[in-house]
Amino acid sequence: MSKQVALTGATGFIGRNLLTSLVKSRVPTRALTRRQQTGSELSGLVHWINGDLNNHSALNELVEGCASVIHCAGVVRGNSLEDFLEVNLKGTENLLNEICKKAYKPKFLLISSLAARYPDYSWYAQSKSLAETLLLSEKHSGLPRTVYRPTAVYGPGDKEMRPLFSAMRHGFLLAPKVADSRISLLHIDDLVNAVLKWLTAKNTGGIFELDDGTEDGYQWKDIVAIGQDTWNNSIKQVRVPIPLLNTFAHINLLLARIFRYPAMLTPGKINEITHKDWVCDNAPLTTCLGWEPKINLIDAINGASI
Repeated sequence: MSKQVALTGATGFIGRNLLTSLVKSRVPTRALTRRQQTGSELSGLVHWINGDLNNHSALNELVEGCASVIHCAGVVRGNSLEDFLEVNLKGTENLLNEICKKAYKPKFLLISSLAARYPDYSWYAQSKSLAETLLLSEKHSGLPRTVYRPTAVYGPGDKEMRPLFSAMRHGFLLAPKVADSRISLLHIDDLVNAVLKWLTAKNTGGIFELDDGTEDGYQWKDIVAIGQDTWNNSIKQVRVPIPLLNTFAHINLLLARIFRYPAMLTPGKINEITHKDWVCDNAPLTTCLGWEPKINLIDAINGASI
């Protein structure tokens, strides 16, 4: 059996960074894509499979003969629970069904989200939690299975956290008005390193949380202080009351449904960003794989790795 890896979500933020590292490490990789990649700098080094998570023949080709499957594909924007379930749950189910047809069962890594801790918070969190439950169900007990729950991931190529750092560079930070809330962050390089360690490990399994290891995480005031110290500028922090954030979210969701664009800011997203504690415990993964995060927010900003 070859050491070939099957990768979904290869053109997204996390998947793209992971694919680049796999190529650098000379790991033979098959990658699922909805768009032709002939113009890509990786096109000659990766076996691209044209299709999506609803294309069963493409998924069958993707996992054929692979020793490992890394499932990064997912959606973070949507206007209903069904929007999220279509990809995050049904897409996972389709992929698992194709794997189950194979005589040899590759090991499987699901890149989930820390939001899955609280499935009742948002449609996104619920869809991720259901995908985890499906993967870890008795039906797939013969499959070596691992779930990673990274917190907010940032770094080069990130489109979700970039506006926050860009605003800070310009002296402004909009943050929810939540007393003593703590968030955690994870640099993309550390997440990729955790995946690479999983690839070479013999015995892994279970659900693992990942953040950058900062004790007690970050308060918004900590993030402001880091930005001010690093960029040597004053950052004005505007704390927005939760009721006002919820009003904005409901309006945005209504407009998204009218004009048919996938919404990021929804009432569920407000539940996520106003939760008081998103700090992770890295100890189980460190014990299992020897993985430890290397890059905190200060390191990333000083090295312009954001």
